[in-house]
Amino acid sequence: MNSAFVKTLETLKQVYDEKAFSAQALNKALALCHARERALVTKLVYGVLDEDIRLQYLISKYVKKRPKGDTLIILKMGVYCLGLSMPVYAVVNDCAELAKTTGDVRQVGFVNATLKNISRSIADFDDYPQDAVQKMSVLYSYPEWALKKLIKDYGMTLAHAIVSYRHPPRTYVRICEQKHTFRDAQPTCFPDAISVSGRLPKLDESFTVQSLSSMAVARAAAAKKSDAFLDCCAAPGGKAVYFKQLQPNAHVVACDLHAHRVELIQSYARRLNVSIETHCMDMTQREKTWENKFDTVLCDVPCSGFGVVDSRPDVKLFRENKDISELMKTQYAILSNCSAYVKKGGRLIYSTCTLFKNENGQIVRKFLEAHPDFRWGQIRIEQLPQTKGKGEYQFLPCVDGMQAFYIAVLEREQ
Repeated sequence: MNSAFVKTLETLKQVYDEKAFSAQALNKALALCHARERALVTKLVYGVLDEDIRLQYLISKYVKKRPKGDTLIILKMGVYCLGLSMPVYAVVNDCAELAKTTGDVRQVGFVNATLKNISRSIADFDDYPQDAVQKMSVLYSYPEWALKKLIKDYGMTLAHAIVSYRHPPRTYVRICEQKHTFRDAQPTCFPDAISVSGRLPKLDESFTVQSLSSMAVARAAAAKKSDAFLDCCAAPGGKAVYFKQLQPNAHVVACDLHAHRVELIQSYARRLNVSIETHCMDMTQREKTWENKFDTVLCDVPCSGFGVVDSRPDVKLFRENKDISELMKTQYAILSNCSAYVKKGGRLIYSTCTLFKNENGQIVRKFLEAHPDFRWGQIRIEQLPQTKGKGEYQFLPCVDGMQAFYIAVLEREQ
């Protein structure tokens, strides 16, 4: 039995059945894989999750009654592999063998016959929905409710560009000190960051993996000298640690709601030899001793996550439209509460990793209406001229080549 397929199935079951985070489930699986299997397992796990809607639609066109459980996951794997130009016989045989693990011998023949049938016409398949939005949803495996929000926010043309964009298969690495030689390293917009392909050396104090958009938020926060900096929702710690490295003399405080996530911040800081203060706190609740204490406060709030679906495809599986209103309440509560921690003349930075306007600009404008002592500031990221002179900026992958983060900079009046 193909061990890479076995590891892929085990990982996908954790995501589909237990709603595990894809990155965490995959990392556990890769630790148990042979080195030669890791690239394939990674590609299959992320590929199946990313194309889930399209795969389910294709399967529904070839079977009268949609299978459940492991059989459905195996069929998704098989259909995805058929689109990778892998030998049909190998895909069919490996998936049929995998079906034996269901404990139902009937599923072996079902998987075998279904994949053979699909393989005969998948290259010419064109039986997509007639409705434009439904068709786009299937073609790009983007939830229909989320696609409608994008169309409302950005218009059909830009929404299509957003969902059809595919990030290059490269990893962004932030260099803290020159120690390793990275294969196929290419420069990025930031002088201390590169993009690489292939496997990385073991993580150590000399480098870290961080997206360009995440770095941009940290750089926007560090654009002005701060003696005291607060990162309100800091886990896993990338922005707070980067800020400290950009401003070594600043006192950096990083908080998160859950103890295990605070431990992630501490672990991240230790690995990069950075000293920051950490707290396990609910940032919707006031800490009186922090009022008017910080030069810069960053509220990188919990959000729907649709700006990072390239690295977290499970977002498209489990996030629902009804979640947004609850997230907005939390976002506003954090921004409003933490604004009290900003010194007069200090800055309040709001950011998300989503692109829905009601989680971004709508929250900020609501806050400004209720807090007349705050006004729009300016984003200052020297390497990103498209943000210059703006109080807010929405990164879009099809425009900026970066994950879809949102940044707003506000200033408290003297």
